[in-house]
Amino acid sequence: MGPPDDLTSNAWKVWTGKAGDVYIVCRDNFKEVKVSLHASGHWRIGFTTETLNKNEQLISAEQNRAWEVWDEPPASLPGVVVAFKLLFPTSELAVRPEQRPPKQWQRVIHIESAPPGKVTVITLFVTEGAPTLKHESEPSFCLASLPIGSGRQAQLVAHTDPSNGLDEFIEKGVSEARTRAEVAGVQVPHEGYFYLYGHQDDGCRFIVGARASRGRRCHGNGVQLG
Repeated sequence: MGPPDDLTSNAWKVWTGKAGDVYIVCRDNFKEVKVSLHASGHWRIGFTTETLNKNEQLISAEQNRAWEVWDEPPASLPGVVVAFKLLFPTSELAVRPEQRPPKQWQRVIHIESAPPGKVTVITLFVTEGAPTLKHESEPSFCLASLPIGSGRQAQLVAHTDPSNGLDEFIEKGVSEARTRAEVAGVQVPHEGYFYLYGHQDDGCRFIVGARASRGRRCHGNGVQLG
């Protein structure tokens, strides 16, 4: 998210597996966590197995590596399930051009950042067939429509939304994350970055990134997104 010659978000990847599962990961940071939307209808977000093999201290022995497990929600429109969202407030874009290695950022799609008062959103829909999806009132376009079997598609749509309440959510989340880090004796650098997980009013899950410095003020198929 953001122009190639200025600040951007981290790069993200969405792909599908042979069984019709859909996965979402951050490509160049926050690699420890994966969103898995299984064709069985059992969905989850949590640490990857590879991450825990490298660092067993992330969770206790009795903890599940999943942060949350939930069932595929009902369709909000005929044949259309709002599956997951990535939110990109322009104020939180923080990756400088020199921090984006050309080899690692090959084939990344740069998307225009949102104007003041709005947020750029990548919404993942699971659809019956391949209906044309677009925002009812905001600019939007389809990034990809990936087949996942049984006549279904995983569609990625980029659009803007009003940032209603998002800034308050970020401020609170960053403040809490900084407090947990301090209790654990972890020093968060000024240029540190947090990823926050939450639910929207309609129940849709989302991830949003935020600068750690906010806390100081307040206290397969695939497509790659940047």
